[in-house]
Amino acid sequence: MKTALAIAISFCTIHAVAGPLGQGTPLDNIKAINVTGANGGQDGGQDRNREELAIAVIDASGPVASAKCTLSNDKGDWSVTAPDTVSVRRSRGDLKIHCEKPGYDPVESVLQASTTQITPKHFRFSTDAGGDGSDEEESLITVPQYGPSITVTLNAKSGATQ
Repeated sequence: MKTALAIAISFCTIHAVAGPLGQGTPLDNIKAINVTGANGGQDGGQDRNREELAIAVIDASGPVASAKCTLSNDKGDWSVTAPDTVSVRRSRGDLKIHCEKPGYDPVESVLQASTTQITPKHFRFSTDAGGDGSDEEESLITVPQYGPSITVTLNAKSGATQ
């Protein structure tokens, strides 16, 4: 919800009515404040709760398209048709991977989480009052991660043609 709100604010132009009313024309009394420095957390930081994983599936001949994969950990389940990317919730628990495609044996695999340090995303406003608008310290935090890319190897079923 916080991310959705931050993104919504970053795409909106905010206008406010200010000044004494009743003097001059209505347009003379409107003062617009345009907030353009809101970046919705797009300051180069990474999400402390989610990570993007690229899933690729191969066999003895090379890349395999349209394999159905399910990834799950103690934070949820995600489905993807490989090759593709999927955003999963970070967890210290194992990531279970199940991939299948007709003509191949299903594959089950478990990937253990490691840890890494990231700079978290921050919601910021720029300023014209001198300074960079930064009100939060740039600090690293340690989060669990599975790694940016996962390759799953499928084996053809005995006697099956692909």
